Amino acid sequence: MMKLTIYLLILVLLGGVASLAEEAPPKVGDEAPDFTLQDAEEKEYSLKKLRGKVVFLIMGNRRIRKEDDKWAEAFQKDYRQNAQVLAYIIGDLRSVPGFIPKRFIRSQLKKNQPPVKFLLDWKGEVHKRYQTEKKKPTLYLISQKGTIVFHRKADFKPEMYAELKKEIERLLAMPDAEQK
Repeated sequence: MMKLTIYLLILVLLGGVASLAEEAPPKVGDEAPDFTLQDAEEKEYSLKKLRGKVVFLIMGNRRIRKEDDKWAEAFQKDYRQNAQVLAYIIGDLRSVPGFIPKRFIRSQLKKNQPPVKFLLDWKGEVHKRYQTEKKKPTLYLISQKGTIVFHRKADFKPEMYAELKKEIERLLAMPDAEQK
């Protein structure tokens, strides 16, 4: 009887540990997990609907917003006029106190517009799925076919931006059939 109790206890514990294990974050070569988020004007953006374009995702939170903006400003300087390349800052808004209304956050974003579209991840679901860094922007570059081709967790550095830019240029130069 004692052995059966211990065996059942071990099974329960192992089941609990397995359910707590997080899914691995997406990596280079994986298909980017889809999401649908809204911007400050409540317009919805879905990653799947952006297929056919190169998409640069800058994921951060309010504590690292200046670093997110540095990445976005560099991107805008080089790609503002190119409709084939898009960038979004995805803000993790879980740390915003619950007593602050969503409309206030939206109005602040409209008033102080970020360099690229800012998508609102109210519950942090996209950030959880992509396992973002809290102290540094988490960056993903997604090909026209929806595959992750670049991933870093880093503050802005010109040499790292040059690496990203090289990857964007490579994707833009590829014929459609060859794109990852």
